[in-house]
Amino acid sequence: MNIFNEEGLIDSDVQDVLYELGNVGLGNASITVGRIMGVRLHIGVPKIIPVDEKLATELVDFNGKLGIMMKFQKTLHGAMLIIIKEEFVDKVVEKMTENEDINCDESERISVIQEFANIICAAYLKAVGQYTEMRIYVKPSGFNDISVNDIMNKYNKAICIDTSFTVVYENGDVLDDVGHMVMLPDEESVEKLIEPLCD
Repeated sequence: MNIFNEEGLIDSDVQDVLYELGNVGLGNASITVGRIMGVRLHIGVPKIIPVDEKLATELVDFNGKLGIMMKFQKTLHGAMLIIIKEEFVDKVVEKMTENEDINCDESERISVIQEFANIICAAYLKAVGQYTEMRIYVKPSGFNDISVNDIMNKYNKAICIDTSFTVVYENGDVLDDVGHMVMLPDEESVEKLIEPLCD
C-alpha cells in the first residue's frame, strides 16, 4: 500500500491504521501510568502528520515540559518521543521514590524519570507490537539534547503519530495536556506497521 495518495497526502486507510495504533499504544500505556500513579488518563485524538520543520519546532518546545527521545532498534527506524509537563514529572518522582522532597538528589531524579519513560514506552510498544504481530525495540531512554535540526536531519522522512493525554486525580482534579507520546517511524517502518493490518 502507498503511504501517500496522488495529492501527496497521507492515504486515508493508512491514517486510519496509524490512528488506531496511537490509540492502542497510549491506551495500554495509560493503564500502566494509572497503576503507578493512582490516576486516570484521558487520551486525546491522535494526530497523524508528516514531519516538517514547523512540526519539529512544536515537538521540541519544552517550555515547562520534559522531552525524552528513544530510538527504534532492529525492526523499525525512527524514534519515540515522550513529552511530559514538569508539574507531572515532579509527582512521578515523588510517587516512585516515596519522597515528598522533589529536590532530591539529581542523579536519583534522572534515574526515576528514565525508568518511568522506559516503562510507559514499553507498554505503548507492547500494545502496538501485539496489534501488528511485530517485536518492536527501542534504545533505553537517555537525556540527550533534542533539537529541531536533530529531528529534521534524522527524522524528516518520518510520519508523526502524536497522541496526547490528560490526567484525572482520585479527588477529581484535572491536569490538562499533561503530555504526549509521539511515534516517529520512517516511511519504510510505516509500511511494516500497516502491512499486517491491511491484508
